[in-house]
Amino acid sequence: MVTEAQSGGVGMFARQGFTLEHLGCEVVLLLHEGEFVARFSQTGATEESLQAECSKHLAVKHGWDGALSQSK
Repeated sequence: MVTEAQSGGVGMFARQGFTLEHLGCEVVLLLHEGEFVARFSQTGATEESLQAECSKHLAVKHGWDGALSQSK
């Protein structure tokens, strides 16, 4: 089960398998189904930047068409 702390910031992308992992007090890793996607500074990461990276990852790596599934 994914906790709010793991999915906070990725919004609806959490339903697509995105989570956040905090490394110490300075770094946040964006993961998709447990695989590394991107690294952010905790002070520089915003919901917008996290979700933009989720979109980019889905489009480039998985051929995403922009529709978010509501079924998960």
